Order: sequence, then C-alpha cells, then structure tokens
Amino acid sequence: MRLGAANSIFLLCSLFLSPTEGVFADEAYQVDFHHVLLGAPQPRTTFLHRPSVSSKASLLYTLSDRSVLGAVSPKDGSVVWRQQLSHGTSDGNGLLQPSERGNLVISAVNGTVQAWDAAEGRLVWDWIGREEIKALVVSHTDVDSSDVYILTQNGGSTAHVRKLAQDSGALIWEYQDESGDIPFGLSVSVQGLFYVALHSTLLQGSKIKVTTLEALNGNARSSTTLNADVDLSDTQSVLSIESTRSSSLLVWSDRTLKSFQINILGTNQIITTRFSNEKQKSIEKLQFHALARDRDSIDILVHCQSTMSHWLEVYRLDSISENLKKAHQLPSVEGPAAFSVAIHSGDSYLVRTTKRDVTLFSTTSDNVLGQWSLQAKTHGHLTESYDIAYAVSEVVARGNANYAVRSALLLSSGDWKMIQNGEELWLRPESLSGVVAAAWVETDGHQSLAEELAVESHSNIGRAYVHRIKRHVKDAQSLLPWIKSLPDQTIYSLLGRDRRLQGPSASGNTFGFHKLVVAATDSGRLFALDIGNSGKIMWTIRASEVNPGQQWAVESITVRDGVALIRVLGGGSLTVSAMQGVVLEDQLRSTKPGIKTATVISNSPKAAISVQVNIDGTIGIPRHSHLSQNTVIVTQDENMVVRGWSLGTSEPSLTWAFSPRLHEKIVGVTARPSNDPVASIGKALGDRNVLYKYLNPNLLVISSVNMETHTASFDVLDSISGQVVHILTHPMVDVTKPITCVVSENWFAYTIFSNFSESAGRTAADLQSRSKGYQLVVSELFESPLANDRGVLGSASNSSTLHPSEADADSQNNSPYVISQTYLLPAAVSFMTVSSTLQGITPRSLLCVTPALNSLIAIPRAVVDPRRPMGRDATSAEVEEGLFRHDAALEYDSKWVLNHMREIQGIQEVITSPSSLESTSLVFAFGSLDMFGTRIAPIGGFDILGKGFNRIQLLGTVAALALGTGVLAPMVGFASYFI
Repeated sequence: MRLGAANSIFLLCSLFLSPTEGVFADEAYQVDFHHVLLGAPQPRTTFLHRPSVSSKASLLYTLSDRSVLGAVSPKDGSVVWRQQLSHGTSDGNGLLQPSERGNLVISAVNGTVQAWDAAEGRLVWDWIGREEIKALVVSHTDVDSSDVYILTQNGGSTAHVRKLAQDSGALIWEYQDESGDIPFGLSVSVQGLFYVALHSTLLQGSKIKVTTLEALNGNARSSTTLNADVDLSDTQSVLSIESTRSSSLLVWSDRTLKSFQINILGTNQIITTRFSNEKQKSIEKLQFHALARDRDSIDILVHCQSTMSHWLEVYRLDSISENLKKAHQLPSVEGPAAFSVAIHSGDSYLVRTTKRDVTLFSTTSDNVLGQWSLQAKTHGHLTESYDIAYAVSEVVARGNANYAVRSALLLSSGDWKMIQNGEELWLRPESLSGVVAAAWVETDGHQSLAEELAVESHSNIGRAYVHRIKRHVKDAQSLLPWIKSLPDQTIYSLLGRDRRLQGPSASGNTFGFHKLVVAATDSGRLFALDIGNSGKIMWTIRASEVNPGQQWAVESITVRDGVALIRVLGGGSLTVSAMQGVVLEDQLRSTKPGIKTATVISNSPKAAISVQVNIDGTIGIPRHSHLSQNTVIVTQDENMVVRGWSLGTSEPSLTWAFSPRLHEKIVGVTARPSNDPVASIGKALGDRNVLYKYLNPNLLVISSVNMETHTASFDVLDSISGQVVHILTHPMVDVTKPITCVVSENWFAYTIFSNFSESAGRTAADLQSRSKGYQLVVSELFESPLANDRGVLGSASNSSTLHPSEADADSQNNSPYVISQTYLLPAAVSFMTVSSTLQGITPRSLLCVTPALNSLIAIPRAVVDPRRPMGRDATSAEVEEGLFRHDAALEYDSKWVLNHMREIQGIQEVITSPSSLESTSLVFAFGSLDMFGTRIAPIGGFDILGKGFNRIQLLGTVAALALGTGVLAPMVGFASYFI
C-alpha cells in the first residue's frame, strides 16, 4: 500500500518534467532588431519590374541616393536583396535600367556598369571605366534587343558612346566625340541610335546637337543642330528625352514655362505648343512622358504643377505628318499630386495619387475608371504630413470594370509608402538612414543607484541619512504603478511571454531593457527608437532643412533629465524633449564662423555652463561663470594640435599642448567612456596575489601616423597634466587604412594594418608582430610589475598630477607597467567600443564593426587578455585565472557575431548602455544605412532566468512535493507508532 502511494506520487511528479527543454533558450531574433534600409529612392531609378519572363509578380527596384541597389517585395515591403554599389551618397547621379528579355537590371555608378540577376541580386558581369557615365540605355526594340549603350565623359572635353553586350558586358564598339560639346543623353528606337549633346554658343544658352549612329558598328550616319536655344543653367528649364519602340523624341521648355517644343529625333522639324493664357502664369514645374499609342501615333503626357494645383494634359503626335494636337486634359486637383503610368496587356493607364484619394484613368480619355479614398495609417508614429514627390504604379484589369491598382509613393520626407486600392500596405522609413549621432535616454530621469550610493558614501552621516530618506520617498512614488502592474507581471512570470509595451515606463521596464535612443540623420531628421521593443519608432521630426547635396553637421547629442541637446558645427544647438520629440529651444541659426561646437559643463556650483570651442582649438566661457576648480577641457584645432584648458577662473588657461611630431599627423584622440565603472582596483592572480590596476579616469590615447616613414604612434596621456605616460610605435604600417582605438578601465586596444613580410622576423614574437595583415594590439596598465605592490605612490594618501609632490615628482617612476600583446585579425575593423554594465563587475566585451563581413563582433575580454602565456601552456594558477595558451591568429567565433545571419550594412558607430541587470549591456549600432540593436551578456545572464525556464513546471513540482509530503507524513507517523 505504501509502495503504491509512493509510485503514484512519483508518476505525478514526472508529468511536470521535460527532459528535452533547457533552462536558457536561444534569444536570437527575439531580443534584437535590424532596420534594413536602402536610402531615399530616386525618381528616375525606381520602377516595378518582373524579375523574369515567367514570373507573375513584380518586384520594386530602386537605386537610392546612397548608391544602394535593392529589390523590395511590394507585398510587405521587405528587402528581397540589395547591393552596396559605392560608399557615401551618389547625389542622384546613379543610373538603373531593366532588361525586358534578359532577366537583368543594369546599374551605372561611379564609372562602373554592372548587370545583376533581377531575382537574386547576383552579379552577372561588370564593365569598369574611369569616366562619368551620363546616360544608360538598355535597348528594347525589335531590331536590337540584347545590348547596352552608355554615354561617358572624361575630365576633359571628350565624350564616348559605347555598346556593351548584355549577356557578357563585352565592348562591341566605341564612338568618340572630341568636339567639346556637352554630352546629354542617348535614345534607341527602330529609327536608330541617337546621341544628344549641347553645343555652347557665344551668347547665353546652348544649341541642341543630334548625332545619328549606326547600331551595328557605331559609325556616325548624320549630325543635325536644331535651331533652338536651351539654357540648362536655369533650374526652371526642362530638357527630356522620351523614347518609344517606334520613335525617339526630344522635349524641352524654356525658363518661362509658357510653352514646350518637340523634335522627333532624326528630323529637323521643331513643333512648338503654347499653354492656354489662363494657365501660363501659374505653371511652376513641368514633367513629360511619351507613350506609343500605335505604330504612327504617340501620346505625350505633360504634368503641370503649380503652387496650389496639379493637372495633366495629353497631346497626340503623328510621327508621319509631325502634327501635334491636344487630345484631352485630366481635371485639375488642389494640393500636391503625383501621376504615374502603368501598362497592362497592351493597355496604358494613368494613376493620379493625392493625399485624399487614388484615381485611375485611361490614357485615351479623361473618364474615371476607378477611384479609392486613402485610408491613412500612422506606421509607427510617422504622422507628419508630407507631399508626394514621385509614384510608380501597376494596374491589373480583373474584368467587369474592376481594377487592382498598386502604387509605390516616394514622399518628400524621403520615406517610401505602398498603397493598394487606397489602402496603405506598408511604409519604409528610408528618411532614417544616414544616422550621424545618437545618445541613450535614461527613462526614469534620475541618477542610477550606483551614483546615488556614491553620493551617500562621500557625504557625512547626517547628509547621507537625509539623502537616503529622499531616495526612499522617490521610490515610494512608484509604488502605485508597480501595484497596478502586478497582474501583468504575474502572467509574464508564469508564462514567460513578454507583452509589447507602447513605450518605456517604470512599471514595464523592470530590467531596464526598454531604453530610448535619440538619433540624428545627415538629412536633418531627429527620431527616437525603443531598443527593447524591436526598435519601434517612438517619434520623428524634421529638425533642420538641408539643401540637396549638403549634410546636417551634427557634432554630438547629449541627454540629461529627459532633454536631448543636439549640437551642430558652428555652435548652434537644438533642445528637444527626448520622450515626446517636442522642440523646446531652437538655436540652430545662432552659428558663428570660427566656432566648431559648444559643450556643457555640469559641475558648476550654480548651473550648467556652456563652453564655446573654436576651430583654432581655443575656448570661451561666459562672463561671471562659476566653475569648479581643476576642470579641464581637451580640444583639437584644425592643425591637429591637442590642448588641455584649465577652467575655474575668470579666463581659461592653457595647461598643456600636444603637437604632432615632424611629418606626423594626428588621426584620432580617444578617451575613456563617460560611463566606465570599475568594480575592483586589482586583478586577483591564481596564487591569491593581486596585481593592482593603473586606474586613471583621465587617460587619453592619441593616434598619429607618419606619412614618410610609414609608422604609427600611440601616445597615452594624462588629460589633466598632459603628461605622456606611455608610447607605442609600430613601423611598416599602411597609414592609408583606418586606425581605430578604444580605452576602458586600465587597458586600451587599437587596430592597424602591418605591411611586414612574413619572413621579416626570427622569433615567434617577431613573426607575430611583423606579419602582414590587420592586427589588434591590446595593452593593459598596472601600477607595478610586482604582485601586491602599489608602486611609488603606494604609501601616499593623496596625489596630484597638476601639483606633484617630491615623492611623485619623477614622472618616470610614476609610469605604469604595461603589458602588450598583438593578435592577427581575419578582417578589418572600422570601429571599436566596449560593453557597459551597471557596476562594472561583468567582464567587458570588445565590440568590433567589420565592414567586410557586414557584422558586429563581440570579442570576450579574456580572449584578448595580453597576459595569456605565449609559446607554452598555461599553468594551473593561470588556468584558475581564466588564461590559456596564446594564439597569434584570432579567428572570429560564430558565437561572437551579434547579428547572427543578418547582414548589417553601413554601420559606422556603436554605443552601449547598462541595463538594470549587472549581467546585461544594451547595444545600438548605426551608420549610413542600417540600424541594429540588441542586448548582450558577456558571461551569461547569471541574474535573470531565461525564456526557456518553465515556471509552471516549477510550481507544479513544488505543489506535487507538498502533496506528497502531506500524504506520506501520516504514513510515516503510523509506521513509527508500531515500531
């Protein structure tokens, strides 16, 4: 009987056991996010195209302003594939054309023509030139359907027309024009190949010169100069080449926009048409488009735009008689609008899109085929109203006057939106590409617990007690929200399912994962992301108007007490509420020549003081400012001289200056992070002894290169006194490649590219340090090489670098003991930083951006420890410290890749922030394209349960044990009674 009861209890407990489920589940793609961006699409390089002849669905192709070629799914807006054609912005000079029969898309950027597989984005062929490509034409005629034509211009006065084979990119023929005319464009039709150039005249303006070339061999058939003047220096002038399969047209208008002229290429006839008198004064912009109506008839669509309205006029041109007449006109609409042309089953349609509705017309009449009202959506709080800059559409006729219309709209903000029959399907925030600065927002608005405890520890008993009482009162204010959140927290604790928060809050941000990041783009936008909620866009605003071809020069972003301060080049600033995105103060126009930026000193006894930093490296502070003594600001001027300025007096005084050596140039100045807590002043050895760390919060590493001797020098300075505490020099360095550096706690690391040959050294150390390739050098600073020794200042109760005493006057004796080690990297590193935790107890990870791998690597600090034994195995004491045998080649472990299988492109900088858990650090990476955010635990989440932990199983096990105890207790008592 007792055995049967015990078996029953055992079976009951076994129901709650799951032998195949681990405690910690893989959190990849759950705690991180990736905003895959392309950049702002360009109107002339954006189109819908079927990736193959057999494909039934189209893809949306674009070549953005950041030279990124991508294919986007019209269904959900996801990126099917993308290719970075060049780094930086292309200013809209890139070209892109589809191939109807070859399943290719052809791009031309920076003198290179490339053919890409339209479905997979695979490079098929490329043609590399060194000239600017002015025009790109992929022939779609019946006569020639497999070739690519390009028009190039070198730095001089010579232009070339080249024909490339579409299947291989091989050069077939080349035509050279040395007349000095300005090349403008190309056009291909059944009538031939036409090369259009502008011939400068003695007076203002240019004559249009048209050269007809043989498509087979490139020989010039004829040349004609049209009797018309075009002044393209005026932004109001319009010159457009429109092509159909049967004819090629040249359409232009002068600066008055009162009329337009048409020339059928290959003829001398110029057809002039004037707009009606009532509309001449209101037209501000014209756009042309040509459609082949039949073999001898062409429809010319003229999109007229004014300040208050938009309309479209349709003209019909007979290519035989060269007769032009107005066919019809679409009704004028108020406000901004975009017209797009779609062709389906041989029929041509016009789609007009406004902020209110979408209207479908046929090109043959002004009858409305369909109309849909727009159903606006917020799409992640992107609620600002923008004009429609451009649209591409496709139409499918379903029979019985039923149509499906899908349009991709390019907004004036730079965002991309897809609508289908009036319903918004998705929005791509391409305006958020090009992030130049970002900063974390502490959601509670108070000091961290570590800072609060530090204040109490440095105060007397009375002040510390009062400070603690105030801190507890503030904590009590959050008691009611915490009680309200108990039901949700209980459900989350039991089921392990995180509820998506609308924003960071005290009740829903227990572990500090839901932090905001405020970021600024080079296009003049500000926005905030919730890192803990898949990078959700909380708000976005237009902060500054930036002219085309220019960038918003943001120097830095700092956030304090929920207020973000954005500083720009020239001393201007913008103050914004970090939580709502409301502009509090706009001083962007208060920039002055000669001023680089301004920084805020918050250690003033009365209030924060704004310190002006000039381009020449000098600083200026407001009069009657009260700053704490021994405040030092480090500046760098345009001549690369680094200076240290001492404040606290009426006028700043120059404390020290560091000038580059002869033929050297300073390429970087790196300081310790502002949040760099130190948990221990020493490193415990395996034999229970201690190596004391050289902890100097004012460490500064200055990176310099010598262009003549090809050497790189790294000077470690004390930024208060300017004293050089250590110097490292590397010969035979490729100084043209970027050098990155990071400083943290008592160590620093940097990367270089060494040009040494493999046979330059003799010893193992020489072979390692003199190997050709990318190298990571890690140096750690200690107070003394001896264990349990604090150095010459060990017995001193106080020390000052500005006013040294006799005991520490000898700077040589004060120099730290430095251990350095070199590691060979498999790929270049463009940026480095370190993880950050609340107390600094968790070992740091070295975060490295590797552009060649499109990855963000987190290298554990123990792997690059310079104390790893070289040439021998680690002793038992060293193994107890976590040291192991040194290996010169540092291979990237797949577990170190934070982005997993994703490819993050354009990442230039990484910022980190501690969470409320000591084990976890928040990471945000940004740059010219993508944004990536995640959280990492360098040695595992030792202070939090993983999502795989089964809380219900635990409660069930405890309940079963309690039940078993209750059942077995009387049995044990009854048995003992008989014993």
